[in-house]
Amino acid sequence: MKFFYRIILKNIFDIIYGKISKFNEKYNKDILNITYLQFFNKNYKLYELTQGRIFTDCNTNVAYITKNNKLTNFSFQQNKIGLSSIDHNSVLKYGTPKIKKKLNGNVLSLVQGASGNNYWHWLFDLLPKIEILDINKKISLFDYYYIPKINKYIIDTLKIYGIKEHQLINSQEIKHIEANKIFYLENIYLKKGSFQKQFENIPLNIVKAIRNKFLQFKNNKFNHKKVFIDRSDSKFIHYQLYNNEEIIKKLKKKGFAIYKLSTLSILDQISLFNSSKLILGLHGAGFANIIFCKKNTKIFEILRKEESKRNAIKTISGLVGLKHKKIIIKKYKEFDGYNQLIFEKKYYDFF
Repeated sequence: MKFFYRIILKNIFDIIYGKISKFNEKYNKDILNITYLQFFNKNYKLYELTQGRIFTDCNTNVAYITKNNKLTNFSFQQNKIGLSSIDHNSVLKYGTPKIKKKLNGNVLSLVQGASGNNYWHWLFDLLPKIEILDINKKISLFDYYYIPKINKYIIDTLKIYGIKEHQLINSQEIKHIEANKIFYLENIYLKKGSFQKQFENIPLNIVKAIRNKFLQFKNNKFNHKKVFIDRSDSKFIHYQLYNNEEIIKKLKKKGFAIYKLSTLSILDQISLFNSSKLILGLHGAGFANIIFCKKNTKIFEILRKEESKRNAIKTISGLVGLKHKKIIIKKYKEFDGYNQLIFEKKYYDFF
């Protein structure tokens, strides 16, 4: 039934907005223009689409569509493994089944499927685009910013670049837009293949640029040698510690300060990580903050055995000059339908 509903919906919106096909011809400059922006001796493409539109399902697809209903080759689509070819973009099969909102002005798109909703992706995939545009004095070009969602860390980080909250368009609420001009800066390092593998390709210059930009705004609220990042407030139940409260009590006895990152502003998170000498926590997006740590800070990353080859946090640690160690959990206990990780006594000897 769901399949037939989507087909019916597609046919209705094809009548309203037109059927979409792939762009198989050379780009015409009155439809699409490309400017090259330099960042640390490397050029990045800034696409400028005239009277085009964007459709996103906020899940696996972002379609950049020309005014004559052609799907551009810089559209974004992903599958269970990672990035996939334009042939798999959902609009070719299901169209653009959402009412379109027209914006008078220039829009910069920062949407990236579901992955853009994550703090890690915001810090390493999307915010660097703003940094590159800022360095090249392009920020003033844009009237609006089409972003994955609107929350405090996005608002606070963009504010540093002079971008106002009223300029932000929430893609989760408005999935289909048209504008006088749409701009999109090519992905910095996400090119093809699995996300986890691509994380190992995050450029050092990007890490340095974001680190230097935001460390200017750190505060002096924190003075802890050892910090445990408590993930019990995360909506991702599969990455939790069994008997978390008992573990916290034991860690406090060993001199750990305990923090839930969701309770801290972005500037407080930067300051907390920068002031600490040892950070322990479960694998997760919050570890993106290690780029703000001082050199030689000890990072202990708790991982499931089956995900022990994930190297994103190890990669960033290497770029910043941190001492990274994985704690691989092999034992689990079922709780609320999920296997939660058992933190055994032997692991406390690391600290």
